[in-house]
Amino acid sequence: MVHPFYSEHQTFIESVHKLVQQELTPHLKEWEEDGNFPNHVFSTLGKQGYLGILISEEYGGIGADYKLAGAWCEAFGELASVGLTIAVNMHSLVISHGLELYGTPELKKKWLPKAVLGEAIGAYAFTEPGAGSDLARLRTKAVKQGNKWIINGSKTFITNGARADFMLVLTRTDASAGYGGFTTFLVDTKTPGFKVNRKLDKLGWRSSDTAELTFENVEVDEGCIMGKLGEGWSQAISNLNWERMMLTLTSLGGARACFREAAKYSKDRDAFGKPIGEQPVIRSYLDSMLQRILIGESLGHRALELVNLHKDCKTEVSLAKRMICDDAVWLADRAIQIHGGYGYTVEFPSERWWRDLRLMPIGGGTSEVMANIVVKELTR
Repeated sequence: MVHPFYSEHQTFIESVHKLVQQELTPHLKEWEEDGNFPNHVFSTLGKQGYLGILISEEYGGIGADYKLAGAWCEAFGELASVGLTIAVNMHSLVISHGLELYGTPELKKKWLPKAVLGEAIGAYAFTEPGAGSDLARLRTKAVKQGNKWIINGSKTFITNGARADFMLVLTRTDASAGYGGFTTFLVDTKTPGFKVNRKLDKLGWRSSDTAELTFENVEVDEGCIMGKLGEGWSQAISNLNWERMMLTLTSLGGARACFREAAKYSKDRDAFGKPIGEQPVIRSYLDSMLQRILIGESLGHRALELVNLHKDCKTEVSLAKRMICDDAVWLADRAIQIHGGYGYTVEFPSERWWRDLRLMPIGGGTSEVMANIVVKELTR
């Protein structure tokens, strides 16, 4: 079913659902067990045009708006592998998009056509062992030596970190300049001194790589600066708002799919001589689940509309992320309860939905940080 908010994108959404069911869903169990999905998933999506939604035609994309990107997030988010969906969306909707916004013509010409085709995979290296939501504590430094910049530091929890061909790396370039002392560089991961320390073993997102990285005297040219020197902080904040919107809508799609599966199970599973869906307590669960989805759609789509209009909407995005991502975890937990003992096995996807969705209130800024942003914006 296509939500009325996306009525003009019905054909597009149906094509995404078809792709998910035919080319990806049959392999999810295998990829989950392997702890990795193959890189050819990127090229498969790229050849069909799904990796260039926000990228201009000049570089092989389709130059669409945030609303079509939102339609993609919700439709693709129904794939029961949140790690895979976020790995793809970070590459195509956040990193490649950021490169087009802030990269030099040379960088865009070198990387974007390959990124759109899935031939080069990107990652965003912001988070550090001591600097998660609090980016002001970031310690990775870039020091200028002649006409080069030398990067030293470490990053962690980096989606696509182990498979990336290029990476946007937030560094501190002037400790005395406050928020103006941060700069983002594009780093080719083949550059000497770049190292993947390890892939992190995780509760969920098991089919995608999340890595811990080290930069030891990594040398980059002046032309690898994204935007201008000292603009890294403002770029990060701007990118985070859209990244949070992407995470929110992906969670909404996942919650909707999880609800449908639970509702179907409640019709198919008999207990005490009738389907469990006819039991008052199960009906109350399903009623509450649907209620939260519908409220989430209203808040999420309102925030997306403002993002698409390029409005200042940190409050709306933060509210939407906190509520929808928290509710998605609650909803997955109810789905496990509806499935009973089977919900605690890997035979049904509700346990994977719970494990995977559990990261959404953490990634891109925790629910607590979202609440702080809302209060700060309201009292400013």
